[in-house]
Amino acid sequence: MRLLIHSGFHKTGTTSLQYGLQHNRALLEPHIRIVLFNDIAPVVNAARDFSADRSTDKLRRFCMRLHKYLKTLDASDPRPVVISSEDLCGHMPGREGLTSYTAAPILMRALTMTTLETLGPDTDLRVMLSLRAPESWLKSCYAQHLRVIRMTDPWEVYQQAYTDSADLNAIADRVEAQIGNVPLIRAPLEDSKSQPLGPMSPLLAALDLPSDVLASLKPSAQANPKDPKELQDLYLEANQSDMSNKDVRDAKVAARRIWMENCFEA
Repeated sequence: MRLLIHSGFHKTGTTSLQYGLQHNRALLEPHIRIVLFNDIAPVVNAARDFSADRSTDKLRRFCMRLHKYLKTLDASDPRPVVISSEDLCGHMPGREGLTSYTAAPILMRALTMTTLETLGPDTDLRVMLSLRAPESWLKSCYAQHLRVIRMTDPWEVYQQAYTDSADLNAIADRVEAQIGNVPLIRAPLEDSKSQPLGPMSPLLAALDLPSDVLASLKPSAQANPKDPKELQDLYLEANQSDMSNKDVRDAKVAARRIWMENCFEA
């Protein structure tokens, strides 16, 4: 069986890649089996849990859930399996008190070992990590945190605290050292976004799909883009206020709705 597991990282075009797979599912499924978050939610949630609490029990739970899912795959189906979820590397730094991806190498070692133990050592297994330049990645993560959680740090404080987490290539090096002979595909967003199918391109290139199938696919639009500076400033002001968490959430949703309405009117 062939498996390609796209397991990270956040804010590197992963959502656009997954939207592209979903939008082109009818064209792709005769050739590959597509597995996204909703298909493996228990496995992904276990990975996030371990990243926040590095207990042996949490890692064992991740392996058990992965093993249980892998046993559902039809070994007689010749199509390669493509699994894509950036949370397989754990929570994004900035969530649950995490300041780095130090859980990622541990999770990827557990993932590859469990996969080969479950499906057999002859399994054709590869791991793919989407990457991004450090400063661009940090700015995208910061904008996401301002909108989604109650991040109260101004940019300068956040940048200093999370600089080490932004060297995704260094984290990929540590992952590669942990997964042994399993090939690691590195896919920088700066390269893939200029290709015809965007962030899907390096993943599909690894699957040796027929050229006529690739030519028929449509790239998805950019997904989950970074909010503009004026909105980020409003989010930060709300986050730093003495309002309740609910009122802060409501204020940010209202600010974003008004901004989007103004964009459409313009």
